[in-house]
Amino acid sequence: MGFGSLDTAVMGINAQARAIGNISDNVANATTNGYKTVNTYFSDLVFNKVMGASSVLDNNRNMGVLAQADFQNRAQGTLIRDSSTTSMAITGNGFVPVARPTGVIDGAPTGFETTTYFTRLGDFHMDNSNRLVNSAGYYLMAAAVGSTTPSDFVVDTSDIDPIVTSTVDYTINLPATALPGKQITNGIGVIDSESEERNFQVVWTKTGTDAWDMTINTAGGTPATFGPVSVTFNNSTLATMATTDGNLAVSGAGAATVALSVDYGSGAQTITLNLGEFGSTFDVSASSSLTQYPTADREASNVNLAQNGRVGGEFDYVTFDEDGQIIYNYDNGRSRVGGQILLGLFREPDELDRVDGTTYRAGDTNRSGIVAYGAPNGTGGAGSITAGALEQSTVDIADQMTRLIVAQQAYSMNGQVITASDEMWSRAIDMKR
Repeated sequence: MGFGSLDTAVMGINAQARAIGNISDNVANATTNGYKTVNTYFSDLVFNKVMGASSVLDNNRNMGVLAQADFQNRAQGTLIRDSSTTSMAITGNGFVPVARPTGVIDGAPTGFETTTYFTRLGDFHMDNSNRLVNSAGYYLMAAAVGSTTPSDFVVDTSDIDPIVTSTVDYTINLPATALPGKQITNGIGVIDSESEERNFQVVWTKTGTDAWDMTINTAGGTPATFGPVSVTFNNSTLATMATTDGNLAVSGAGAATVALSVDYGSGAQTITLNLGEFGSTFDVSASSSLTQYPTADREASNVNLAQNGRVGGEFDYVTFDEDGQIIYNYDNGRSRVGGQILLGLFREPDELDRVDGTTYRAGDTNRSGIVAYGAPNGTGGAGSITAGALEQSTVDIADQMTRLIVAQQAYSMNGQVITASDEMWSRAIDMKR
């Protein structure tokens, strides 16, 4: 009787108070994106164990209880859509590595701590230093292209250079039924080194049975005209190509190509016109083809031109794909990979030290394990990334209300034990008097 029951009841009150504290924190963060529920588990304590013939409960005095946090770091939250292109959510295993700044001036970090932190809160936005920071103030760490180690990542917002046209793939079926003198013209814009679109035109003139002349016009360029190239067909397939124009390089077998060098004012560039294969019939899957089959209207058919040049552009926005690639997008519709998000994987993620409700660190690696990085959707068990989405809190309000009722009842019962013990001590003192 006495202090043992009081001590145990006080420990019970403290334990339930801690449980209610965790419940309160959970309920307060029920709508905090990236938050993981913290439950409470209780363990029995035994003090002053009396060694006897049998280690039974009656041989123990001052029983107690210890309340400890039960972290649910590995729990998966529900994904919701977000309008930001720099938001992302993880489905499956892994945490995004982030860095905590040592200071921020004018919206840009002045430096970073050496410790790497981890989070599932993916509401990133670009700050004044072109870094990606989430609402908790942690900065995205990512790997540069070709690297496998995450580090401080700065978005490259510079313009993307033009890709100068070097090839033009040409598919056309010339009408075998056309009369001599028939002209057919096709054209496409090509890109020069100044990111300007220039004229590239192919003109066909029927010269006789199974014979055509091909002229290439490059208006605004030097030379402005190339050819003609004499082209003949045999059984509707390309047979020969020949020219006397020294500015053209014409193939005679295998791949049918016509190469030229033209200067549109920003320097000479070589363009190769691909016309398929000598002796080949029409192939719908081929990127280029030159044939001569009859057509009812005596016009060309199956016409298609494609070139490999791209105009330059200004940086527009950044986003992510499901494989964790950081994509730079430009105002001309082009895009390129700027970096790679790597997810941090742990043997026991529930043992990570919680820095705040959404951020963690590997404090005791004997418990959590050493971090291993893996690309989303790759090997090693890393989860996938959904761009334009966020992971909601894992708090279940109904479950927390149930836990709160149980904790309140237990707290109240421990209070009654204290009251009863106090009354017993008072009576014992009165008896002594």
